[in-house]
Amino acid sequence: MITERIPLWEGRDDVALYTMLRHCTPNPMIPVEAEPLPAVIVCPGGAYMFCSMENEGDEVALSFAKAGYQTFILQYTVGTTCGENDSRHPAQLRDLGKAMLIIRENAEKWHIDPKRISIVGFSAGANLCANMAVHWHEPVLSEFFGVDKKCFKPLGVMLGYPLTDYTYQGQYEETLPPNPMLLAGNNTIFGTPTPSQEQRDMMSPYLYVSKKTPPVFMVHAANDSLVPAMHSLKMALALAEKGVPYELHIFQNGEHGFATGIPNGTAPYRYDKYQAASTWVDLAKTWLMHLVAPETQEYDFSIADAMRMDAENGTPPPFCV
Repeated sequence: MITERIPLWEGRDDVALYTMLRHCTPNPMIPVEAEPLPAVIVCPGGAYMFCSMENEGDEVALSFAKAGYQTFILQYTVGTTCGENDSRHPAQLRDLGKAMLIIRENAEKWHIDPKRISIVGFSAGANLCANMAVHWHEPVLSEFFGVDKKCFKPLGVMLGYPLTDYTYQGQYEETLPPNPMLLAGNNTIFGTPTPSQEQRDMMSPYLYVSKKTPPVFMVHAANDSLVPAMHSLKMALALAEKGVPYELHIFQNGEHGFATGIPNGTAPYRYDKYQAASTWVDLAKTWLMHLVAPETQEYDFSIADAMRMDAENGTPPPFCV
């Protein structure tokens, strides 16, 4: 596995793109004629105050890398590390846009098909990915970078417990005890802990869904007490109204931040608590495979299923690290 930290902007150390690149045998589940490989950019959550790089970054990127994707983790502009740099929207959107341009510029070197770059985000990172899904074609990106707007269109967009309606979220938070982190997150992206209606609308991607929006996969927990599942339902309704392909999974349990459900040093309880919700990973891989290699739709099993079958049969996995 080739890993590298690539700063996005000159003179800034707080924003970077991390690589997880395969450098050996192609995945046989991806047809030979479909090479170079598809790519996935992971945007961790963290209320726009920090990036949850371990459970919503490393674990997710590694999962997709093992499934045959060239993967990246975006450490975007957040309140705790931006220093004197402007953290307000659209700073994060342009961070993601810059990451997509870097990947396209290095597509041949990294053996990537630039037409098959997808994005996945969680919580605030999902809000960022959803905003890219609905704003990729707008001047906020193309005019800022001076490139064709198509450079920013993702093939597919995967959203984990996304915040899609800031007005609804504000009304919901009024029913809860004050949460300093959420208020600080508002200050990061809006420049104030109490944004105006215009500002809330600006960051609510469900309002901007159009026929230009790429296919979307969403996962949420019904008992999410921080960002209610209503956000995903609102986004799904907007997608349905515009005829945009989407897939939505709402699990009864999982709360907020279930990520892959894999236990790690910082959250050893995660597997037991979120085992059901963690099944979204295989569901997302199957959904994404139908986008990156439509000819494989005849199969009714996911890449992860095939990998488990290989492991049981003693067959080496179709990648190396």
